[in-house]
Amino acid sequence: MKVRPLEPQDVCLAAEVEQVAWGDAAASMETIAGRARVFAPGSIVVEQDGRVVGYAAAQLTDHLSTLSWADQTDEGRIARTHIPDGKLAYGVSMSARPGVGGAGVAAEVVGYYAKLFLGGGCRALCVGSRLPGYRRWAQDRTDAALGTYLSRGESGEPRDPEMRLYARLGFRLLWEMPGYYPDPESGGHGAMMVRTAA
Repeated sequence: MKVRPLEPQDVCLAAEVEQVAWGDAAASMETIAGRARVFAPGSIVVEQDGRVVGYAAAQLTDHLSTLSWADQTDEGRIARTHIPDGKLAYGVSMSARPGVGGAGVAAEVVGYYAKLFLGGGCRALCVGSRLPGYRRWAQDRTDAALGTYLSRGESGEPRDPEMRLYARLGFRLLWEMPGYYPDPESGGHGAMMVRTAA
């Protein structure tokens, strides 16, 4: 796999990747193009065998919201939330085509952003992680508190598969985020995670 900056001719392909990954919640072509206009270095694609299989967008900021993804990212548009001299790089979106290995796309994106942002003077990479395992975990429990779910499981790793992926890429939990993103599998909840320079 290869990561490179998003080019204007990639916008349609990035929108396709978003659509298959996120369905109705996918960013539109206009939103993807707008993100690139606001902060071109944060908009990237992942290629495999010459085909775009992943897309990601990031913004710079100086603070992390304890509220929602929409608050942190200007509802994904970043026009009002990107701070050009911000010292925190915040992952706005990451998507991969099914069947190409989402963990591989994530590793490529995080590696690229770590080199670009942490190597360029940012203090941290930050992501708001969905919690796609939460609803299923919580359905048969009397104590289904979000904090309990976010504590590490018996294996020592996060219980949630998306958090586990980020943890394996060097991120750690900062705080829980009730009402983070309207994802049914997550019960609408999320977790703020951070990776600092080694």
